[in-house]
Amino acid sequence: MSEPEVLKNIRIVHDVLILKKSHKLIRRMQRALAQPEIHGYQVWGSSFLIMDYLLQHPPRRGSKVMEIGCGWGILGIFCAQQFKSKVTAIDADEHVFPYLDAHALLNDVSITQRVARYEELTASDMKGQKMVLGGDICFWPKLVQPLFNAIETALAAGVKTIIIADPGRPPFHKLARKCEKAFGAELFDWEVSHPKKQSGELLIIKA
Repeated sequence: MSEPEVLKNIRIVHDVLILKKSHKLIRRMQRALAQPEIHGYQVWGSSFLIMDYLLQHPPRRGSKVMEIGCGWGILGIFCAQQFKSKVTAIDADEHVFPYLDAHALLNDVSITQRVARYEELTASDMKGQKMVLGGDICFWPKLVQPLFNAIETALAAGVKTIIIADPGRPPFHKLARKCEKAFGAELFDWEVSHPKKQSGELLIIKA
């Protein structure tokens, strides 16, 4: 059976509609808007690892969730849709947010947004959040210490669970070792088959 025209160049992952880069709206936005500068030009796969984990270990419905290094915000949109989470999406690159807005509108959810780097996040920002999530956000060595500090701040502010996913890059492994030593974090291998088969690792820190 051929794909319905309305779903052409759209992926559906756990009921979340995701525009492919070949979708005409994405192509128009790429022509018309300033483009993301910190790898925010597509949906990265580690978000799907966290989605799969959360389906097996769901947060309480309606709880506050922060997605850091959100990019197009698909992980936060999934939480808002699946668990009715009150989501705040954080990214250092303001140019990702039009793509987040398009996907939030497409999926009929509301996402609070803020431009900020990891080192700018304070205890006040984190207060009341139950979860902090991030997929593919520790890809440069210079991100390790700011991200570690943000995790430390989150725990001090009362965040109960922090989940960072990655394919297994060296900076991520350095972050994981620091978090294991400082916070008793755990590192898990994780694999999903949808939207395609892929594997990676989940760093899980619990208060």
